[in-house]
Amino acid sequence: MTELQEIRLGYTPSAAPATTLRVDTNCGPVTVTMSGDPDNPSLFPLVTLHDFGFDHVSQFQTFQKSGEEAARFLAQFRTYHIDLPGCEEGAGDASGPVPTLDELASVIAHVRTSCSITDKMVLLGVGAGANIAMRYMTTHTKTVLGVILVEATNDHESWTKWTQDKITDMVMKPSEMFSIRNEKPAEIANTLLDKHFGRSASPTLILSDSRRYLIHRMLTNGNVNNYHRYYESFYTRKPLPPAAFNENTVVPSLVISARQSWRNDASVDLRAQLQTGGKEASLLEPSPCFLLPLEEAPLECSISMMLFIQSLGLGLTAGLTSSSTLQEAYSRAEKTKEMISREPEMV
Repeated sequence: MTELQEIRLGYTPSAAPATTLRVDTNCGPVTVTMSGDPDNPSLFPLVTLHDFGFDHVSQFQTFQKSGEEAARFLAQFRTYHIDLPGCEEGAGDASGPVPTLDELASVIAHVRTSCSITDKMVLLGVGAGANIAMRYMTTHTKTVLGVILVEATNDHESWTKWTQDKITDMVMKPSEMFSIRNEKPAEIANTLLDKHFGRSASPTLILSDSRRYLIHRMLTNGNVNNYHRYYESFYTRKPLPPAAFNENTVVPSLVISARQSWRNDASVDLRAQLQTGGKEASLLEPSPCFLLPLEEAPLECSISMMLFIQSLGLGLTAGLTSSSTLQEAYSRAEKTKEMISREPEMV
C-alpha cells in the first residue's frame, strides 16, 4: 500500500469556492452545487447524480477527498452536483406524485438550461442516479459527451424482489417509520444495509465509515418521506428496451461495479447493452469492495476515470502526465488488488 500512496502525478488542486443554485423542475425544486470556473473554456461540465438515501455530499465527498488522483480528475471539469428533489440537507417534505426515473432524468435538462450549460456534458451517476443518467443519455444524446455509471442497472425487479420491496415500502413509509425509529433502530439499519449492500452485509461484516455514515444520516438527519419517494421511483422502474440502445442514442461509457456487489451482474449486462450502440463501453470491477467503489477503491476508480476522459479528448491540460504513466499507476493498483484478493475474505 505504501507503494501506491507514493504515486503522485504532480497536480496542484484548485481552491475555487462552490456556489449553490435552486432550480425549478417538473419534479419540484432541486439544489445544484457548482464548482470550477464557469468561464474557463478548457473545463467541460460534469453533472453528478446520487443514489437513493444520499445527497451529493454523502455520496461523493469521501471520493473527492480520497487523494490527488480524484482531485485531478475533478479539476478537469466545471462540476454540477444535483441533489434530486427533497434530498438536499435540511429539505422539507416533497409533495405531489412520485416521479418516475424518466421524469427525474428530465431534471438534468432543466439544470442544463438554468445553469447556461452549452458544452456537451459528462454524466457521473451512482445507483439510481446512474439509471437516471442512462435515461437522459438515450433521449438527449447530442448534449452528452460520455457517461460514467457506477453500480448501474437496466433491469426490473423480479417478483420476489418486488414483494420484498413492497414490504420495505410499508416499513419505510414516514408515518410508520417515525413511530418505530426510536424503538427498532437495528431493524431500520438492517433494511438500509440490505437495500444498498444486499445480503452480503452480514452482521459480522465490519462496516466502513461510509456505511456507518449512511445509516447514521438516515436514522437521524435524513428526510424519511423524501427518501421513501426516491426509493419508490427506483424500485418501480421499467427497463429501457433493447431498441433504446443504438448508434444514435449511446455515447462512450465507463461502467464501474464492485465485483462483490449484488448489482454486479446487472451492471455487466448493461455494459453489453451499451456496446450494441457501437460506442466504446469499458468495465471496471474493483475488488474487494461491496457497493461503494468510489469510496472503497478510489485509486482504481480515479485512474480509470482519468483514462476514460482522456479517450474523450479531455484531461490533457498542462501539468498532467502522459497516459502511459497513468497506465503504469493503474497496473500497480491492479497488482495490489490481486494481493488483497488472496487474503481470506471477511464473512
